[in-house]
Amino acid sequence: MTDEHETQSGSLSAFRAAALRRSVLLAWIVVIVLTGQAVRRDVVTNQRFIFTMGAFIVLLSVATAFDWRELLQRTSGPILAWIWSAAITLTLGLVASVPGLFDTALPIFSGIVVLTGLILNTVRHAVVSVLAVGALTVAALQAGEIDAVDQVLIPALTVGVVAAATALIGIEFDRATKQNLDRLADLRAQRRDFERLYAVSATLASAESLTEGLPQMVGTICRYLDAQVGVVFLYQPDDHSLQVMSPMWVNGHTLDVERLKVRVSGGGVVSQVFRSGRALRLDRVTDNPDQYGVIGELGLSTALIAPLRVEGYNVGVIAVADPNTGSFRDEQTEDLLSLAAPAALVLSQLGRYEAAAEMTKRMQEIAQMKTDFVSVVSHELRTPLTSIIGSLDTVQRPGISGDATTDLIESARRQAGRLQRLIDDLLIASRIDRNAVPVSSERIDVDDFLHDIAATVQGVERISVSIDPPHLTITADPDHLRRVFINLVENAGKYAPGSPVEIVARAIKTRVEIDVIDHGEGIPPEAQQTIFDPFTQLERSDIRTRGGTGLGLSIVKGLVEAMSGQVGVSDTPGGGATFTVSLPPASVDLEVTARVG
Repeated sequence: MTDEHETQSGSLSAFRAAALRRSVLLAWIVVIVLTGQAVRRDVVTNQRFIFTMGAFIVLLSVATAFDWRELLQRTSGPILAWIWSAAITLTLGLVASVPGLFDTALPIFSGIVVLTGLILNTVRHAVVSVLAVGALTVAALQAGEIDAVDQVLIPALTVGVVAAATALIGIEFDRATKQNLDRLADLRAQRRDFERLYAVSATLASAESLTEGLPQMVGTICRYLDAQVGVVFLYQPDDHSLQVMSPMWVNGHTLDVERLKVRVSGGGVVSQVFRSGRALRLDRVTDNPDQYGVIGELGLSTALIAPLRVEGYNVGVIAVADPNTGSFRDEQTEDLLSLAAPAALVLSQLGRYEAAAEMTKRMQEIAQMKTDFVSVVSHELRTPLTSIIGSLDTVQRPGISGDATTDLIESARRQAGRLQRLIDDLLIASRIDRNAVPVSSERIDVDDFLHDIAATVQGVERISVSIDPPHLTITADPDHLRRVFINLVENAGKYAPGSPVEIVARAIKTRVEIDVIDHGEGIPPEAQQTIFDPFTQLERSDIRTRGGTGLGLSIVKGLVEAMSGQVGVSDTPGGGATFTVSLPPASVDLEVTARVG
């Protein structure tokens, strides 16, 4: 065991300091015993005894004043303990050389080598042991306790054996201590890692949404790594990109960022980490920010980047940057990898939960719309059937005049036509849902077609038709197109009663656009995103004042798209709604004419 390890090992230093303190206490007892033996042998006035015992007492006084625990934490502490042990050994040798005190001092040499074996490293213990054997031999010769040198071999050998045995025990003790300290350090590191993992997992698990949990999770990781900035890139399977999630965490605060995207197939470091699955440390990014792609765009100077992996699949990338200390340590790369693992798992589960919640919400909305649809269809079917049955019952009554009969039959015919249109709508909606709409395209003169629509629609007071340039033609299925514009014009009349309805056709580049414009209440912006969905009604079914099944605009969208067209809605200036149908023209010549016009 090295001195450096001794000074760094708090537990071992504490043990050695305790051993030193107790040895000093025992040394005072030895002083008392030696003094008593000197009195008994009448050598207490011996000058050598007085001098050596005085030196012994001074050394013990100094050792008693030392705070060995604090001293052994310093680099010089073990050296001072070595010097003190050597001085005590030599001083004891001088005391043992006093006639009559050798036998009393002899076992104390064994105690010294045992003590130094516990408080000193192997080399220093060996030095002190050699000094002890030497001091013992010289003291025996000077004290006259032996007649020949060979007689000192037994006590010297005894001290040597004790020193060797103590050295072996000390070596084993140091090895066991080192193993325990290493095991304790591993356990502390594991506990720290578990605490971090738990904190990250608990932060995300307590969040109700990805938007809420993301900055909390990133902030927790940044605090553990002493980083000022944290940002997450999540994989978007739709376009195979990594999107910067907003908000990002900046020095304890959240900051909204633009929806930056990085192509997975790109050459930036973020894409590289995502594809390779290996963490990366970047230094001095600001020296050449263009080289690092989005990391440079975000203004980061030093960064750690790690993949977010779940069950062997990468779901994103996390980057922490700009540490308070100026640079990241090597081991912090592994720390980020360990923290990214639970973060990826919880982020993935949170994303799935949000998707499932959104799907559940959508399914509930669809179920409610279908319930409303069944209620509406039942009402729409019952109304014409009731009228037809009532008309037929009245016709069968005796005494009904011919004119009245004609009116009743005409009313029944109209209601039957309404019923037929409703059934046709249901059939067409079913075909659209199955992508099974047959299309028989023909060349259609837009002018004649739109004027025919204006003359056909009932219930709308003023319908104007405008075409620019004249004589436009399109390619479409006439039956489907007729259903589309009758539906749009009737809708305009229904939701904007009493106001004019305008039909405007124009050539735009290689398309023909036809607007159906009303000046009613208009459509709320939030409803414009869903108004073409099946079963959608602007009014709730329980408070509806206007008829309809909620299928009309979804049929319009399905039929227009089946004819290679597009349909959209926008606000009419001054109030109202404008539905725009875009269709391909009938020929290349007409396309050119339309562009010139």
